[in-house]
Amino acid sequence: MVKKITWGYTKKIIFEAILSFFILIYFPFDFNFDLHKLFGVLLITFISDNINVKWKNEKRLVSNIPGFLIAFLLGPQYIFYSAAITILRIDNKVSLIQRIRKFFVYFIMYYGSYIIVEKLEFNINIYFELFLFVTIAKILNTIFVDSKNFKLNMFFIEYIFFIATLPSIYLYLISKNLLVRHYFLLQNLLFLGIYFFITKYLYEKEEERVKNKRLKKFNEIMLEFSNLLHAYSIKASKEVILKEVAKLLNEKFQYKYVLISEIDYQNDEIKRVTYAGFSKEDFEKLIKRKVRASEIIENVFKNEYRHGEVYFIPNFAENINENNYFIFEQNITANIYNKDYLWNEKDLLALTLRDKNDEIIGYISCDTPEDGLRPTTEDMQTLSVLAKIVSMILIHGNYFTEIKKLSEIDHLTGLYNSSKLKKDLEIYEKREKLIALAFIDLDNFKHINDKYGHLKGDKILKEISDIIKVSIREKDKAYRYGGDEFVIIFEDVDKFTARNILKRIRKKLLKVHVKFSVGIEDNKKTSILKLIKVADKKAYRAKNKGKNKIIC
Repeated sequence: MVKKITWGYTKKIIFEAILSFFILIYFPFDFNFDLHKLFGVLLITFISDNINVKWKNEKRLVSNIPGFLIAFLLGPQYIFYSAAITILRIDNKVSLIQRIRKFFVYFIMYYGSYIIVEKLEFNINIYFELFLFVTIAKILNTIFVDSKNFKLNMFFIEYIFFIATLPSIYLYLISKNLLVRHYFLLQNLLFLGIYFFITKYLYEKEEERVKNKRLKKFNEIMLEFSNLLHAYSIKASKEVILKEVAKLLNEKFQYKYVLISEIDYQNDEIKRVTYAGFSKEDFEKLIKRKVRASEIIENVFKNEYRHGEVYFIPNFAENINENNYFIFEQNITANIYNKDYLWNEKDLLALTLRDKNDEIIGYISCDTPEDGLRPTTEDMQTLSVLAKIVSMILIHGNYFTEIKKLSEIDHLTGLYNSSKLKKDLEIYEKREKLIALAFIDLDNFKHINDKYGHLKGDKILKEISDIIKVSIREKDKAYRYGGDEFVIIFEDVDKFTARNILKRIRKKLLKVHVKFSVGIEDNKKTSILKLIKVADKKAYRAKNKGKNKIIC
């Protein structure tokens, strides 16, 4: 998806274009070039510029310094041509206007550094000139690109990379052999490749951590809903249930302000029901503020904004009378690079509540997330599930058991989720039954996702779950604990009996070309509530001992 160009972004381009023009006027250079040298510097710049180096979940780092270092040695015209070649970066998410801006930024950044180092005549040796060149270039890059979202740690990570490219250039300058000299010119590309794989590994590790964190958060929220259902059932009033829902979204989803409203179609009016996160006085002001239901329906509930039962509209308050929309926070800030993901005080996030005929009867407005970010697709999917559950609670109270079960089941595999596991362990503790708990960690499952894609990975997870379900007894229970982690509780058996069952499951899994590492513990010597930790450690040992092992 190509980024939308705003007027503010356009003003930056105009300023950078004018600055580039004045730099060329006051510090002109000869545009003549040696074709062989030009080809070499453009090739290295193009390759390095297209290596997408990201640090964990942060912004893309500037990777084209190897090409510009060589351009610095060859002359200012080569810096100009190197900046121009960045327009051809292979990235379908970057528009032509953004490419042109990159050219201006790189030209100012690198040619500006050249001017300071060369034109001001410091009378220093070439090695220190190169050091100054990369240092000043990084400072200029920070001024023009990162000034509003400056992070000291990111500055040093990128600066260290800039500095790390210097030794190869130094060795190039002192080498006499032509072949060796060319090797040192290309060595930075090799170093950049290694750097790319290291940062890619760290990025994927961070991504996996975030995914597991999200899954854990979802399970915790579903557990809260399960408790809500258990506590209030069909006897609780609508106001009490919605008050708990607002509190849940405020505390667990961490939206600072939550407002739940009903739609009165007959009187064309929005009625405020309950809230969380702001004062009673503010809520009373909202009750007095008259809002037409037809205007909200016309402007909010459009298919273009819909994500399941969630409607998200960026900058909604710019397109509608601000008096009809509640805004408490005016200065949203977040420590993130890409401002497209920042929550704007004019954004609107609404969860719909529907009746049995699928008509919208109310909505929940969520404002000002604690992390300062707009919702991801995954967030909206989770919120959509919760909105459906709330609607079911309100309209279909007789289906309490089915709704409660929905909150305990993993939507992909059909197994119980980790919230259900937590509750069951507490129940087993009270009943003092003999149980054996197996912690299963799939081997090399990330490789399957990387090679065949997540759809294939999800299909395999479903097949594995089906195998587990048919391989255990009716009174045993299987849970999806994390992304590729499972737990099985066997009743009235010890860990050695459980091991035999796991061996049969392992044999069946060969049909789907999957292996696993398993840790098993029973409660003869271990507290039931500690079983999960002990079994997890054993599974970890099984992985370290070569994988595809069962340790009990």
